[in-house]
Amino acid sequence: MYLTDLKKDFFDKVVTSRVLLLVNTDVDGVCATKILQYLFKCDHVIYTLVPVAGKKDMLTAFKDNLEGVKHVVLLNCGATIDICDFLDPPDDVIFYILDNHRPVDVTNIYNDGQVRLMMKQDPEEQIPEYDEIFRDDDESSSDEEEDEWGGKRRRMDEESLIRRREKREWDEKRRGVLFAYERDSYFSSSSALALYELAWRISRDTNDLLWWAIIGHANLFLLKKIEDDRYLTDMGNLQNHVSRLNNRGEGESVAVNTLKIQAESELNLSLYRHWSVTNSLRHTPYTAAKFKTFSIKGEMKVSEFLADAGLPLQQCQQSFQAMDLALRNDVVPSFVSKAAKYGLDELTYSSFTASFGFRHRYSAVDMVHCLQAVVEHRVEGVDGTKPFLEALDTLARSNAESLEQGFKMARTQLEYMVKMIQNILDMKTVTSAGPFLYVVLQEGTTNAQYLCRPNTVTYFAHFLLAAYVSCSPSRKASSLPLVLITPLDAANGLSVVVGVPPVEDKNRKNFMGKAFQQAVTNTNSRYLLDSWDSNIIQIKTEDKTKFIDGLIAIMSQ
Repeated sequence: MYLTDLKKDFFDKVVTSRVLLLVNTDVDGVCATKILQYLFKCDHVIYTLVPVAGKKDMLTAFKDNLEGVKHVVLLNCGATIDICDFLDPPDDVIFYILDNHRPVDVTNIYNDGQVRLMMKQDPEEQIPEYDEIFRDDDESSSDEEEDEWGGKRRRMDEESLIRRREKREWDEKRRGVLFAYERDSYFSSSSALALYELAWRISRDTNDLLWWAIIGHANLFLLKKIEDDRYLTDMGNLQNHVSRLNNRGEGESVAVNTLKIQAESELNLSLYRHWSVTNSLRHTPYTAAKFKTFSIKGEMKVSEFLADAGLPLQQCQQSFQAMDLALRNDVVPSFVSKAAKYGLDELTYSSFTASFGFRHRYSAVDMVHCLQAVVEHRVEGVDGTKPFLEALDTLARSNAESLEQGFKMARTQLEYMVKMIQNILDMKTVTSAGPFLYVVLQEGTTNAQYLCRPNTVTYFAHFLLAAYVSCSPSRKASSLPLVLITPLDAANGLSVVVGVPPVEDKNRKNFMGKAFQQAVTNTNSRYLLDSWDSNIIQIKTEDKTKFIDGLIAIMSQ
């Protein structure tokens, strides 16, 4: 059941009792949690927070923390599965789900007892009607009658046969309706943004909360999860809040360490304020693909572009903060002036930056890189709860050291990605299977352990596909999706499979999840659908060949 008033139907209900908060370990989930923690703190709400990386974690966390809990809040998890069937909760437990994953399971939508959906219903969701999915069926009782000995016998009269045929036809139609509804997975607006709007409605919004909502929104943009129209619509909404909270009257002054947010046209360069300009050009998917930096000719093209923009190579190779102030201020206008000449039509995009104090200035997308690295760039054996809590701490402005450490980890992660992509392209291990491209990273691949977690592997797959398309002589490459198989757990022989849509795809709908499910079923591959993103599954490493064969058979139809 969708809620229309989050204050009345959600917040006022949960403030009086202990709450169990289960959160997906993505950046939007981190930001949404930070906002909700602030609101709970204001009203002294007692809560238990447990990060859940997958369905298995959720089941364990729910069972371990259920005592004394009547309200369970799920952030960025739970909407796409029948939550009551999966968790089998007591009848008095109510679930409040705020999830950006789509499509929402129809059972959750029509459950008006224990499930409350906190998201806005999207017009394009095309939710099936209740009568198309559910029906009361008393056929089993009507088709039986007592015989003269008091036993049961089947009454196969004409009416019964007609009723059976109608049920078969209805079941077949239901399967078709559900398949059409569930075929493509996609994402809606940021959960952090939804919780910020709740804070605004109860007059508890601040610039810090707004900044966290902006980071959650930028997370969906960076990972290519939302289409451009939705990004710009939500951007306009955020812009209104930024103007409201950050406009200063004439002559009005604020303290130096006050958080100030402003909307501006941001360069599509990863972490360039916390790196060097040349490194950023080489490690950003867009510019790396456009300049083809994976070749010597591409490296020369980067130098030519910088020279044409009037930026000395020596200055661009050192830390951005160490550049001459005049050149630093000239980077954005210089790049923009030469963008058309080099075909860089997407070199800038609309975003936000935040500043406080004299030195601290951050862009929203750079913060996403930082938080994603903190959450997912960790060594084996580290408990998943600790990185999530560290990411929550990193969001605090007072924790500048954690931020810098996060940026360092993000740079390291991007360097690993570029080296791996360079090796894949040099070794020509991207294979065309006809309806899709695929890459299999072998066990023992250097640093592969850092690239097997959901958001990082998704970003890496998009990066790899863009790099391959830029270098491929085939025109068809831009219209093909990519399937990436990377080792997850060598000891247990597990691999992660991720599928991303083609480079030219702009609607951000992904059918690979359904294709994966059919492929593993048809080939009897051993698999685990544990991730909240349907386009990511785990399989046994030794089954990967027959899985690929099964996927080719399905997608060739």
